[in-house]
Amino acid sequence: MHASGLLTAHTIGGYLPEIVPAYRRLGDAVRGHGARLFVQLFHGGREQISAAPRAPAVAPSAVPTLRFHTEPRALTAREIRELVDGFAAAARKAREGGVDGIEVSMAHGYLAAQFFSPLVNRRGDEYDGDLDGRLRFAREVLEAVRDAAGDQLAVGVRLAADEAAPDGMGPAQCARIARALCRDGLVDFASLAIGHSASYAGSVGIVPPPPVEANVIEEPAQAVRAALPSLPLIATSRVRDLADADRIVAEGTADLVGMTRALIADPDLLRKARDGRIADVIACIGCNQGCIGHYHAGLPIACVMNPRTGRERTFPRVARSTVPRRVLVVGAGPAGVAAAVAAGRGGDDVTLLEREAAIGGQLRLAGLAPAHREMWQRYRKDAERDLVAASVDLRVGQAADPASVVGYDRVVLATGAVPFVPRLLANLPFRVVQAWSAIADPTSVSGPVLVADWGGEYAGLDVAEVLAEAGLEVALACAAPSPGEQIHQYQRNLYLARLDAAGVMIRHHLELVPGGTSLRHIFSGRLEEIGAIGTLVLAQGRQPDDALWRSLEGRVGLLRVGDVLGPRSAEEAILEGALSASVANDA
Repeated sequence: MHASGLLTAHTIGGYLPEIVPAYRRLGDAVRGHGARLFVQLFHGGREQISAAPRAPAVAPSAVPTLRFHTEPRALTAREIRELVDGFAAAARKAREGGVDGIEVSMAHGYLAAQFFSPLVNRRGDEYDGDLDGRLRFAREVLEAVRDAAGDQLAVGVRLAADEAAPDGMGPAQCARIARALCRDGLVDFASLAIGHSASYAGSVGIVPPPPVEANVIEEPAQAVRAALPSLPLIATSRVRDLADADRIVAEGTADLVGMTRALIADPDLLRKARDGRIADVIACIGCNQGCIGHYHAGLPIACVMNPRTGRERTFPRVARSTVPRRVLVVGAGPAGVAAAVAAGRGGDDVTLLEREAAIGGQLRLAGLAPAHREMWQRYRKDAERDLVAASVDLRVGQAADPASVVGYDRVVLATGAVPFVPRLLANLPFRVVQAWSAIADPTSVSGPVLVADWGGEYAGLDVAEVLAEAGLEVALACAAPSPGEQIHQYQRNLYLARLDAAGVMIRHHLELVPGGTSLRHIFSGRLEEIGAIGTLVLAQGRQPDDALWRSLEGRVGLLRVGDVLGPRSAEEAILEGALSASVANDA
């Protein structure tokens, strides 16, 4: 609602004149389907995700913020009036654009919530002091928005039901603020969420991944409901399934439920439920990779489980084959399952070979670790359903060789990756195992354990957690500026909290020296001894499992997808598998 309030470089400017025709186009599109269009007016205050050159940040007081390392200036009284006017101007543009309602963001430690907090609000003027003083800015904003919106628009407010952050407000304090702010008829509804942007721990609650409990909003929303028994409430934060949403509404905790990620995974969620096809819903697995992960990277949102999301205009629709082809897919990890399902849905006769006893590949292995147990269970349920629905002939426990492809019109190799093995000396004074093996069988590992983690992805963190959970003494030597450098920040934050609680010692910035006898500081080059350990666990990255590809390269009708092309994540694996039915031979 003001140029000073952009959280990111791609936040939409509700203060810009060109937003009015954009609202009209969007409203016309959704109302044709019986929907209504609301807009959230937002100012980040001191919370600002941006690269240089950065705009100056503003806040109630000049208190730096930890997570984004932003150092704001304190708003003057005149600037506060300008911001209140800015909210009003943005509301008028929303009304001119024909939107049906406005929600004012006052949650997550953004500008209005910064006024709420005595830790951030150190003004010492009429916008500070007791609760009424700290709510003054919020009330002025809501009054201005209500006046500018007119009688035809609904006006609501988004508030924290629990900031879930160190030094943040818990449910009781949040309920007190909600009651004080909403009891006088300024708003038609309140939208409740979790989390606080300014701290690493609190930020996780904004879009909480597993193993944060499902429906985490429910209990704190009950506290707000008790404080505001008659105001319509929206509750959102990790509500994954419609059955849970129905229960939350039926029990009176909320009147509406937000299911953002669930609807990103399956935009047809409600249509399928209405048509009695709830079993066909594409499940959100909570991975945060294509949704909030893309958003933080400045990319259009997508979904690991549904590669069509975000690509609706470009994703090919494969016409059913009039003459079914015989298709062989090798490897039943995420890429192979997606390829087999895509080909089966296109009418082809599909055989899927998997050398292990079950589908899933690396994702099945990851499902043995706390961070991925729920994700794996939800993925597996969908994958098994889709393979059956697409009439795929799944054959587990069968390894493929060059003779296996004879007689097939098309062969898709999804053989995945294997752990990279560094060069090590023979007869080291400790046992050496790969992280994958240790995750699969932690009882075979003797302590003390040193995990040599190259720091790029999940395996090192997962194996450290699994072994600590098994009661072993574990240290993690991380060869990156931060453990899990490539993992989305909300998951990484949770990993680091759990590892600390489990007593895992992190030895920072240390890589395994070739030979395996010592560690080297990745910045200074300083060497240090590995120390007295029972087992060295290797998490040194992956390399393609491409032996079969090498023996078949050049064969007509041959394609490779997923990690065999180059190890990456489940997002690329599922996307490439889903696209394979419409792709020619490997280029």
